[in-house]
Amino acid sequence: MRRVGAMIDGTGRRAAVAAAAALLGAVAASTLAPAQDQVPAAAAPIPAAAALSPASAMRIAVLPFDTLGDAAAPVDRIRETLSNKLADRRVALLDDQTLLSFMRRHRMRYIGGLTQEMGRALQTETGALAVLVTSVDLYVEKDPPKLALTCRLVSAGDQARILWMEGAVLAGDEAPGFLGLGRIVDPAVVRERVTARLADSLARYLSGAQGRLESAPSRTRGARRFRPRSAYRSPEPPPAGSGPVRIAVLPFSDESTTRHAGEILSLQILGSLARAPGVEVVEPGIVREVLLNARLIQEEGPSMPQADLLRSLLNVDVVLFGEVTEYTETGAGAAEPEIDFSVRAIDTSRRQVIWSSVSHGRGDEGVVFFGLGRVPTAHALGREMASGLIGELLPAVQRAS
Repeated sequence: MRRVGAMIDGTGRRAAVAAAAALLGAVAASTLAPAQDQVPAAAAPIPAAAALSPASAMRIAVLPFDTLGDAAAPVDRIRETLSNKLADRRVALLDDQTLLSFMRRHRMRYIGGLTQEMGRALQTETGALAVLVTSVDLYVEKDPPKLALTCRLVSAGDQARILWMEGAVLAGDEAPGFLGLGRIVDPAVVRERVTARLADSLARYLSGAQGRLESAPSRTRGARRFRPRSAYRSPEPPPAGSGPVRIAVLPFSDESTTRHAGEILSLQILGSLARAPGVEVVEPGIVREVLLNARLIQEEGPSMPQADLLRSLLNVDVVLFGEVTEYTETGAGAAEPEIDFSVRAIDTSRRQVIWSSVSHGRGDEGVVFFGLGRVPTAHALGREMASGLIGELLPAVQRAS
């Protein structure tokens, strides 16, 4: 099981250094696109999504990609592909030279999230109004190729707030079709399709055509097989109040044999929460900073006094945490993906556990004829299980309207 400190120091940091070094080399070789026109030092507050269009002057900084998968991934090539697709959809991006200069000036090595201080400095010095944080959760180049990315858009300025979050995964053999004619063997095709899905979704959000609740989880959404196998929910209704319920998702502990499985699954649960109505999820970069500064490292989850401290430091109503005991990807000595994890949630105002559950799933569970309904990757299975979990959890945290 990896501790929070170990996660912060080791999680994809080598990939971060490599990505930044490659980016610096590109600048030195003058292969980057020319920098955009200078913007005012103090940018206006971020507008609402409905007021934006793909041609909006809202400038987004695309951070170097974090690597959470087991295999080394061509993160620079994937990042370039996604950036190009965003530019094709008229999404304004901060040029790489300006971003790299900012990261070097502030010694910004953490690329898995955004802190308030870093977001404020980024907006003031570059004019960027938001940051795109991306992780490569799965990469397989050999046949069948696979790629999974998780992206979230975080506002810069005084509040690092999650505006949009989405993931995309594709395996070359997930829809082979008649005589295998639909099978994909070229990893470049998989990369193009995955990045296109994410670029389309973000462009729709910026244009106001897609709200953050478009794919919100619910108790009626998804198959029963993706819901928790056992669960406890507090019989007491959530405390009355106004505004959304603020939830902090702590890093999941990891007892599986797959590197970074806890982070991958916690991000998928975070994404399901971010798409839920009446919920505001704290940006992981802010959670990480508080855990570091307060030296809160608790392998079994936070104690009640620690939950009290998190309520004070993060102004959160609920603290959610968990443990991954099994995370098996196809091709890793197993024919089918399989995931086991448990989750608990503490209501910080009532100082009590309001949710506890255990989830288990396999990609071929319940599949009878012709592989219909089979989930081909652990990443896709985790997304479905996260949605099934949050759909059941929401009544325990959402305030009555």
